[in-house]
Amino acid sequence: MTEKRSIKEIMKAYSEVPDKDFRQKLKILNELSQTMFKEGKPLLASETVKAELSRIEAPACIELANITHNMIKYSCVVGNYDASIEYALKAVDLFKEFGTADDVNDVIGNIGGVYVYMERFEESLEYTDKALEYARAIGDDLAVANFQNNKAVALKGLERFEEAMDCLNKAIEIKLSLRKKADLCNSYFNLSEVLISAERYDEVPAIFKKTEPLVKEIEDPAGSAEFDFLKAQYYMGTGNYAKALEKIESYIEYQKESGSMSKVPGALRNKIKIHEELGEEGLALETYRELDLLSQRTYKETCSARAAELAASFRFQQKMHEIQLLSNQNLELQEAKTTIEKQYEELLEIDSKLKKANELLEKQAEIDPLTGLLNQKKMYPIIEREINRATRYGTPLSMIMIDLDNFKNVNDTYGHLQGDILLKNVAGIIRSSLRKVDFVFRYGGEEFLVLLPSSDLQMASSTADRLRDELAKTTYPKVTMSAGVSSWSGEDATHFIQKTDHLLYAAKGKGKNRVEFQKGS
Repeated sequence: MTEKRSIKEIMKAYSEVPDKDFRQKLKILNELSQTMFKEGKPLLASETVKAELSRIEAPACIELANITHNMIKYSCVVGNYDASIEYALKAVDLFKEFGTADDVNDVIGNIGGVYVYMERFEESLEYTDKALEYARAIGDDLAVANFQNNKAVALKGLERFEEAMDCLNKAIEIKLSLRKKADLCNSYFNLSEVLISAERYDEVPAIFKKTEPLVKEIEDPAGSAEFDFLKAQYYMGTGNYAKALEKIESYIEYQKESGSMSKVPGALRNKIKIHEELGEEGLALETYRELDLLSQRTYKETCSARAAELAASFRFQQKMHEIQLLSNQNLELQEAKTTIEKQYEELLEIDSKLKKANELLEKQAEIDPLTGLLNQKKMYPIIEREINRATRYGTPLSMIMIDLDNFKNVNDTYGHLQGDILLKNVAGIIRSSLRKVDFVFRYGGEEFLVLLPSSDLQMASSTADRLRDELAKTTYPKVTMSAGVSSWSGEDATHFIQKTDHLLYAAKGKGKNRVEFQKGS
């Protein structure tokens, strides 16, 4: 398992590579931008890559294809959709020359997703159909199901409801046969949305009946909230405004608590619509005011954070070029070394200010958007809370650290989109295999951390073995896992994690696809 490097460490490595070694330069730049993106700095990642690509002027190669592919995502997230499409088209050309057919299809599917965000549904449909045709040709059933699902979203945007329902029914049929519960739940959500948009309300309860047990089984708080919002839309369409308001209030409360304020305005607009339908003008006006205040606050906070991030990105670029220049002049001169170290310190100070500027945006980031699991931001407070509980009541507390074996091969063989789908499926399998009192976090990349209150080492080791068997039997593409298992013995949260992580390293070193547990406990 490769140890992850900090931005400072990657920056130093990047500055030490001469420009003529452009392939290594691009490889490290790709690592740098991905680290920035994962740390919640999409604008910084985008601006850094853009500036360095214009400076290096590297010729076409697979490394340039990879970083161009990532720029599709960076540009889309910061709202620069035109740039996202340009990078996508360039990535297609590069992968045709240096990559595989799977790489090309991965980009084509991503183009369809960007066009959905732009509400250009005809173009989205065109690219999604291309990706779907390829998935069928290679016999990738799960990819076919997911592309059918994506196609349905575009068709719904075009109000071609019958075709959208046909696509979703085909996707559901495949996912049922593959027993992909989390993916199946997503398709049921989309089917409900299409039926509500088509005002075919009499068919919705049957879909809700199938969805309800899946939502409960998956135990995804964000998914449960979205299901509540779907129910609210159904109740609005059928005139049951009391139930609709109840579900909307529940949805708004969850989004505010989780920090996902961007989803609140849409719910408030539905609330206004209900009050107006009921003739409750005072309540409608009160909700209008709440919406207006929220819009003003969100706009100011977003602008402030984005402006700070953009300003920091320009300063970051300037410092990076200063470091590069000093390194190239004479790395052996002590004065140059001292100056470089000072520049690194200034970079750290800029990065610290950038982190503070992003705190407002990070309030929305306690749930990992890909897997729906809790992430590291939420992990430490929960571990500390459970340590305090174990101390108070004298109960055992155990931890499992999981890493998927050879996950890079999945991305290289099947494409990053399939890799993301696999990670989401693995998260669903882990979550559904645990007790309600257990916690599972996405620790980073293909790593997961499981916290087991009131479980001793033997129980935790049995759970880890059961998860290992389940993943080996049910995942597609096939993937195995290595795990470290330990019980809390008085240390703080950080050392508890480190102890378990060392056991994971030991499992990796002994051949992977195994569980290594704490000895002498």
